[in-house]
Amino acid sequence: MSIAAVGVALGCCDCTELPTEAGDHVIYHWDDSEARLCGGTVPTVDRFLETVGGHYGWAPDELGPGVEYFWDEELSVNACSWPGTFNCESGMNRPIVFSNAPIETHELAHTSRGGHGRPMLGFPPFINEAFASRWSSAVIEYGQPFLTWPEFLSAAELRAALEVNDAMKLDYGLAFTWWVALESTYGPTKMAEFIVELDGVTSAKGVERATRRAFGISLAESAALAESLPLASVDDPACELDGLPTFTWTGRPLVVERSDAHCDNGDIMNMDGSGGTGWLFALELPDTRTDYYVSLTLPPGVDPVTKGMYLVECHGEPEFGNPFPYNAASVKNGGASGTLRWPWRLRGRQVGRLSTDMNSDGAVVLPRVVFERVLTDADRPMPP
Repeated sequence: MSIAAVGVALGCCDCTELPTEAGDHVIYHWDDSEARLCGGTVPTVDRFLETVGGHYGWAPDELGPGVEYFWDEELSVNACSWPGTFNCESGMNRPIVFSNAPIETHELAHTSRGGHGRPMLGFPPFINEAFASRWSSAVIEYGQPFLTWPEFLSAAELRAALEVNDAMKLDYGLAFTWWVALESTYGPTKMAEFIVELDGVTSAKGVERATRRAFGISLAESAALAESLPLASVDDPACELDGLPTFTWTGRPLVVERSDAHCDNGDIMNMDGSGGTGWLFALELPDTRTDYYVSLTLPPGVDPVTKGMYLVECHGEPEFGNPFPYNAASVKNGGASGTLRWPWRLRGRQVGRLSTDMNSDGAVVLPRVVFERVLTDADRPMPP
């Protein structure tokens, strides 16, 4: 959710007393009396911001002034002006995010050029939330992927939605559907042109000028594109992150393991304010969809509670007709053997997260995961 101003929140004296860590694109503040900042949190935010901008061709120096991120529940409650809201972003000269979560990708997306427009000008909230919803990640943070809505708005309803000034009165799923329809039709280069054309636009009439200049279509035609889009999901933003540790299938059981981990390590990120941590990785599997037995195990005596894996497929285009575009499991799902009851059918590139609560000393014990191909009749020797 993007907000116009945060003056009341920044009136507090505590803001300047919070510990600070500066990354390449984010200046990060947190309450160290409530949470321990892990070494991979700020680098992950930096890579996420580079990914969002890079998708549309913005170089790092075009991402605008650095983002200030306040991970502090009290500040987020005071800053976000809607009751019950704990996450918001302000598009001032320096974008500011307030959140009770260590990494809030929806609000971070608002800080990018497509999420709020130029400082002090902005876009209609419908477009802000469309863009931010498209870049929400269920891998980098705990969440569920957005899905498009098969029943979209009429052209008149779309015009009305673009005139709404209160983001709380918008349907983010419909906004997401509209953005995905445009991006899947015209691609990121044209969407970048659209974002530029939107600078300073504040009304449905201005948005229609932008659609005509960028795509050569009217608002009614854009609504028709969204209406024709079946239920679909897009790649999780984590699919585009650079530098993930990658495990490649060679025909033998594939072991994914991050042992002897600690919160201070540069690849371990915070997941929540209660000690949750995560580690990101990628798989490269054969392009043919194949069944794999999956097992998650821990060293003897380690409590399996909170320890699990979340995995998504990277298609490079929308995936249609799948209401659950992810695989997830906890260590407890595998029982005594650790092997899940049902195989997972996987192909191609996958990105995932192993997660757990850290120990009181900062140690992070992640599950060891093994993928083993299910044998078929073709693997069995022919009788003589």
